[in-house]
Amino acid sequence: MKIKKFLLVLVSLALISPLGMRIGANEFESNRAYYETLCFTKVDPANAAVCRDFQKHIGDQSKQVLSDLNSIRKDLSAVRADITRYGRQINEYQSQIDELERQIEVLERSIESLAAEIEILAADVEILEESINERDITIKERMLAMQGFLSINGFIDIIMGASNFTDLVRRIEGIQDITHYDNEQIKLMQSERDLLELDKIELERQRNVLEENRENLVTSQASLGALIEIREEIISEFRRQESQLIKQEREVAADYSQVQSQLKKVESALSTIPDSSGWLRPILTGARISAGAWYYPRGGLHLAVDFAAPVGTAVVAVANGVVVYRANNCPTYGYLGNSCGYPGATGGGNQIYLIVSVNNKSYGIIYAHLENGSPTNVGRVVKGGDVIGRVGSSGNSSGPHTHVEVVYLGTNSVNYYAQNWGGNLSFGAGWSTTGYRRRCEANGHTPPCRLNPLNVFNVRVGQRY
Repeated sequence: MKIKKFLLVLVSLALISPLGMRIGANEFESNRAYYETLCFTKVDPANAAVCRDFQKHIGDQSKQVLSDLNSIRKDLSAVRADITRYGRQINEYQSQIDELERQIEVLERSIESLAAEIEILAADVEILEESINERDITIKERMLAMQGFLSINGFIDIIMGASNFTDLVRRIEGIQDITHYDNEQIKLMQSERDLLELDKIELERQRNVLEENRENLVTSQASLGALIEIREEIISEFRRQESQLIKQEREVAADYSQVQSQLKKVESALSTIPDSSGWLRPILTGARISAGAWYYPRGGLHLAVDFAAPVGTAVVAVANGVVVYRANNCPTYGYLGNSCGYPGATGGGNQIYLIVSVNNKSYGIIYAHLENGSPTNVGRVVKGGDVIGRVGSSGNSSGPHTHVEVVYLGTNSVNYYAQNWGGNLSFGAGWSTTGYRRRCEANGHTPPCRLNPLNVFNVRVGQRY
């Protein structure tokens, strides 16, 4: 299959140029995985030139990537001055990080497999050399012995010693068989010498590739570190400037009148919602806490906890309650600075708003950045653990996660707060610095106030659950 694909590539190139132009960077990048498989193992001599070009390409590319990243890293002031443009590139940077991680994994595997191949090939070379030496000695000894035996006098003695014509023919054929065998041994030895030469060339190539891949691995690891640093700096700087970059959040649901009528329809069901005895995490398993309240890890106000997980991961109700609102008009993937969230909160992407009951107290729960099409319907009565949406990266987001806020509403029933909600998207607790000032710990738990979701869900930043 490898050879077939390689021949197709050569035919294509021959059709493009009568001069047989060499494979270029675009072809190598378009089919990188194929060339990695072709060239990071024992290579057929017919593919040697292509693999040399590919090896040079990845070496040049890894050095260029590191050089470009170092240039950006040295001039982070430019990033700060144009944070909106760089913020839009976060997803692209993440894709580059993913590709670098893949390339590093391939290089690590190639180093391991090439080392094993070199050991095997070196042993094969040694065996071939021994076989050639033994065959050479045997042939020389036989030639020396036959030289005297097949001299003129010796040959005449063999012929004259025949007892009859049949014996004469048999003796002549015997002499021919001996010389034929020796000729075959000489041909076999030459074939082994040719194979030995090819193996030595391949052994040298593999040793060179091994050393180059070790160097490329170091360079790629440095590039990965630089890219992660740049990405984190962009995110941090964006968070620091966020209040100036993003317009004031929408305070009231744009289509609240429709929501109100839906909630009226389920009023009788709301009055029978059972109380929950405790909290569930919004993602039951497989999430990492990437940010918490009240600040991002490197600065910038943050009123929530972020559960990072792959797109499509189930998001559940944290307790028994009702869905009072949803927004579902944003693509699954957004970017830093994306204001998509209408008719919900600006930049929140696809959203869900719950009112739940835990230990005879009511709470407003805000979920943001969900996958498009996943937010469940308004008016749905839910039990703790019911799937209400799925992880996305919609709106103002730097990667897949679910952003969760918790607002303490008071001691009245879920039905009471649902019917009197009024469509306030912060449940009356405010956003930004207003929301920060309305922390329950700062205002004596006077509702509505914001609880620290790290404590509510018993999680810590950087940990997996």
